[in-house]
Amino acid sequence: MKYKIEFYLLAFLLALSLNSSVMAGRTLDGTKVVSDEDIEYLKGEDVISASKFIRQARALDQEELEDVETLDLHSTLLGTSGLRQVSEELLPYLPNLKFLNLIISELREDEDLELLASILQRFENLQYVNIVGNGIAYKALPFVKEHAEQKELTDRFQKKVVFSFKSSLENQFPGDEREKYKEWYKTHVNYYTLVH
Repeated sequence: MKYKIEFYLLAFLLALSLNSSVMAGRTLDGTKVVSDEDIEYLKGEDVISASKFIRQARALDQEELEDVETLDLHSTLLGTSGLRQVSEELLPYLPNLKFLNLIISELREDEDLELLASILQRFENLQYVNIVGNGIAYKALPFVKEHAEQKELTDRFQKKVVFSFKSSLENQFPGDEREKYKEWYKTHVNYYTLVH
């Protein structure tokens, strides 16, 4: 019993420290956001259009916007148009944003990867962009290989884009590429520890 309590206490403290390092600061919750195109089909649901969400967020005072370190858009119907809106109309107003959570946000087009590349180039304070559960997650490695000559871009993808859970990530680097997995995992170790 004593060891069980110590284990839970240690796990709690570890989670707290990792949570503060990865998701510290204010979180802007956009988990009910849907693209402007989809909002008309979801009338009566507990959702908000991307345009309205962006207007509400930008209505915050400057100090509140500067405090935002996490933008949580997981499990949304964001899609390409919503990601473009967020990229162009909201991210420039979040100068200290560190974590952009896009888990399961209906991002599956090649254009979404291009938008992600643009976000990584324009917003250097970002530490993590999570695209797990999106169609583009499976395209991330081929995209990086295709743009291998753009070292700065591929480095940003490697260090900042979380595209797979740890257990799945290991399987994506078989054989000789296993060292690449170790390198990738090392850059995301805090995130993977946090979710497992």
